[in-house]
Amino acid sequence: MRNQLLTAVFLATIAGTGVAHATIILGNGDVANLGTLLAAGNDRQFVVHDKLFTIESYSSSHFNPANFNVIGFVAGTGGIPNIGFDLAGPFGDGTPGDTIVHEMNIQYTVEVLPAYYALGYRIKDTRLTFNGASTGDGSFSRVDESVFDFDTNTFLNQLSVFDVAGPPRDTRLTDGIDYLPNTYRKLEINKDIKMFAAHVNDTATASFVRQEFSQIPTPGAVSFLGMAGLVALRRRR
Repeated sequence: MRNQLLTAVFLATIAGTGVAHATIILGNGDVANLGTLLAAGNDRQFVVHDKLFTIESYSSSHFNPANFNVIGFVAGTGGIPNIGFDLAGPFGDGTPGDTIVHEMNIQYTVEVLPAYYALGYRIKDTRLTFNGASTGDGSFSRVDESVFDFDTNTFLNQLSVFDVAGPPRDTRLTDGIDYLPNTYRKLEINKDIKMFAAHVNDTATASFVRQEFSQIPTPGAVSFLGMAGLVALRRRR
């Protein structure tokens, strides 16, 4: 019921903003197949809460996008939640010991929907998390991403999460950057996912990579969301 109400609110909010009709709306925990998003003829877009995500490019010689899902992520209660998505699936080096890194590169933009931007919503941070693990000297699981301000093509930061088997072992499963006092309408992110098992019996795996953003609104934004929810509820009745 909650996800249906949120979807109704988002559809009402983005109407007339130029977002394509084929855009997928994801509530918290809702799933879209990555292969379907990338399929010819699709607009490669999905919306989570106030954010529009557009996949600009995807490349991988080892990972079939049909085996991966994009899962909507909405965290927090009251006020304005953190928004993002999980890229979930069987990340790993499927041929350990062959000296080849199994890699996925995905470049996309995230932007505040125009109706929310007009209310003062701005992106104020970026978070990266994953559950990578590796075994065997020289093996690693890692995600590196570059973040740019789309409107000015300005490089903002590099985020990295990893589990390096060693020696010595080195692990960082979450990374982030706070932009305040600066805030942004739209970011471009180039994400590089790498899995490498150095020897035949080694492993390098992960089952999800999470991207998360939070935002700063104007004082009237929260009340607007409440009003939008009431409108959607009345429509459902």
